[in-house]
Amino acid sequence: MRYYEKLDEREVDGFQVIVDKTWEDIDPWDQLSECFDDKDQLYADIESCKYDWFMLRVRALFDGNEMGSAYLGGCLYEDAREVLTDGTAEDIIYEAVAEAKAYAKQLKEKLNELEVE
Repeated sequence: MRYYEKLDEREVDGFQVIVDKTWEDIDPWDQLSECFDDKDQLYADIESCKYDWFMLRVRALFDGNEMGSAYLGGCLYEDAREVLTDGTAEDIIYEAVAEAKAYAKQLKEKLNELEVE
């Protein structure tokens, strides 16, 4: 089972947006070898929590129901909350909310076809 740590929660365009993170499965060296000189030092810095190596997840919910989501892997920060201030999370939030809006539109059209008393 995967554990997620909540980084932020806010309302965006009528949707409850939750930004969280979990561990990243991919090898950081595969993604970052051009940015670091020493593979062993990179691993040691992640292991010692100097750097946080994670996958970002954003969920857009309406009335407690997930309507959209977006993910970004390969995030490396000294503090994971920095992802909330550098524009990275905003891009992923935009994707999740756009997906939620599209799904809401489809759902609205389908619900309008129902005869509910």
